[in-house]
Amino acid sequence: MSHVESQSTIDKDAHGGVQVRTLDGTTGLGHVPERKIRIKLAIKSLGSREAWFGEYDYASLFIPNVPFLVKKRELPFYGVNDKLPYMLMTILGLQHALAMVGGLITPPLLLAGPAGANLGSEAQQYLVSASLIWCALGTTVQISRFRLLKTKYYLGTGLISVTGTSFAFTNVALAYLSQSYSNGTCPMSADGKTRLPCPDEFGAILGTATLTGIYAIALAFVPPKTIRKLFPPLITGTMLLFIGAALVQSGITNWAGGSGSCTTDHTIKCSGPNPQYWGSGSYLGLGFSSFIVIVLLEIFGSAFMKSSSVFMGLIVGFVIAAATGYFNGAVISSAPVGTFLWLSTWRLSIRGQLVLPMVASWTVMVCETIGNVTASSDVSHLEIAGETFMQRVQGGVLADAISATIAGLATVPPLTTFSQNAGVIALTRNASRSSGYVCAFILFLMGIFGKFGAVFVAAPPSTIGGFTTFLFGSVAVSGIRVLAYAKWTRRDRFIATASFALGLAALCNNPGLLGFFQAVVLIVEEPYLIAAVVGVFLNATLPNATSDERPEGEAEGTVWNEPATVLPPLQS
Repeated sequence: MSHVESQSTIDKDAHGGVQVRTLDGTTGLGHVPERKIRIKLAIKSLGSREAWFGEYDYASLFIPNVPFLVKKRELPFYGVNDKLPYMLMTILGLQHALAMVGGLITPPLLLAGPAGANLGSEAQQYLVSASLIWCALGTTVQISRFRLLKTKYYLGTGLISVTGTSFAFTNVALAYLSQSYSNGTCPMSADGKTRLPCPDEFGAILGTATLTGIYAIALAFVPPKTIRKLFPPLITGTMLLFIGAALVQSGITNWAGGSGSCTTDHTIKCSGPNPQYWGSGSYLGLGFSSFIVIVLLEIFGSAFMKSSSVFMGLIVGFVIAAATGYFNGAVISSAPVGTFLWLSTWRLSIRGQLVLPMVASWTVMVCETIGNVTASSDVSHLEIAGETFMQRVQGGVLADAISATIAGLATVPPLTTFSQNAGVIALTRNASRSSGYVCAFILFLMGIFGKFGAVFVAAPPSTIGGFTTFLFGSVAVSGIRVLAYAKWTRRDRFIATASFALGLAALCNNPGLLGFFQAVVLIVEEPYLIAAVVGVFLNATLPNATSDERPEGEAEGTVWNEPATVLPPLQS
């Protein structure tokens, strides 16, 4: 691959050099290597106050939104290739990182924790750090945007597209691990109440995800319009809704005290510092402290606080947990200062029963990426139609597919582009890719600093559960948002009814369904999978509505990839 999309506005001549305008207005420097010019200008600017701070109104990022007391301020807009003052670049890069780091660390915590394969605190710490490192690399690829040789295809969006670990794959993995413990594939304790470490099946999840990722890579070369036709908003919205609804269960379980033996045996206390009974008021209060802070920051917070409200809610929960004796400081003390990829490994393998659910998860990821790239393009003041836009979408899907496929080889679960960062762009009116690179660098530093990942492992499950419940609720709401783009003809209502009927039945863990579909237990157990299977089948077989049948609701005439209305420009 070659040709990285340039961020510079310096015009290149035909010979690969640059023409630099001198003080007298001439361009007599002739052929000067572009790289030397950039390095010299960068070094020279380090001593300039203008280069560091510029004329930006920094206070507007941090002043809380207090009604009737704070004057309204409008921030300037920075385009994709605009240069930012170094201080602003750092602040906005940190803002992008904090906006999504809470969601990024949740899947590795769940998969390696008691609710997943129970790999132990050391494996949890490593998996959190490795996910941060890999997502930093995936973010860099997305922002850079490479052309594939001399073809019409690209790798990356050329926008602030920040990647994080995928919730769709997490849902499938947790269901599979639960099934593996139930059927004896993974070991249990002698009393049958506690899950023992199951590294082989965790390796099978990574291996199967890597193999089935070929499907997503192939989809990246399919025109987005074709993908939208195969998987319209009615299907993808339903899948996202049930993914979030199913994941909320794990969030609530952690909120009440965790996934240990105390979950089923309420006569024993949960493990950890200052143990309490499962569902005790102490645990519920710890989780609520994180949840309520997120709500308050959304109401009264500044632009910086709103975009990082989930992370700040988590930090407040950590502080309260530490002050009340629920924080496991020994985990942080024993954690390594530095870490990197492949310091812990698992034997990769393939499980046939995971293939179909993984394919469905890849489909969700591709559809999500199309929507997220559209939203990011819109808030970045770029076109959301035409050839250039379609190339950005194709490049984003391909970058996500390749990064997520190779992730298994890097010992981390698949990743995808996060939607939170489009909201950050809208709030701060900054679309400059330079802040995206700073975000990737901060994620990388968080990853290689082992103590950072240990902080999340040391926290009590109830604190983690409080903020993950909010995150999983937002996943379900994103599904509802996508469903709003459906036309809701009689045909659409019929497909939705059939899909929701079986999806809700699976969500309620109906034992009759499990017996009826014994051969496809995993699909039936997962509400979004059974809903997707029914929806895709009916969407492919039912005839389209007649031309004289008008859709219901206000979604008539909307295009699926039209982004939802995001927050307006910052006014504080």
